[in-house]
Amino acid sequence: GTYEVIVTSKVLNEGVDVPEAKVAVVLGGSASAREYVQRLGRVLRKKGNAQATLFEVIARKTVDERIAQRRRPK
Repeated sequence: GTYEVIVTSKVLNEGVDVPEAKVAVVLGGSASAREYVQRLGRVLRKKGNAQATLFEVIARKTVDERIAQRRRPK
């Protein structure tokens, strides 16, 4: 069958590709730039010219916000 929504905890870090997905929403940041890129890669893999969007939900004034700021390109 098909699924409209998949909710995971850490599964998008490694090993699962969901190329049919158009949007991924990640709750809880990662200190690792590698993990962030892997999560994005799960929804972009094997898409050709198609686009996907990754939203990372981060609470203000938390350690996650500071970590996300450090990952941003300078």
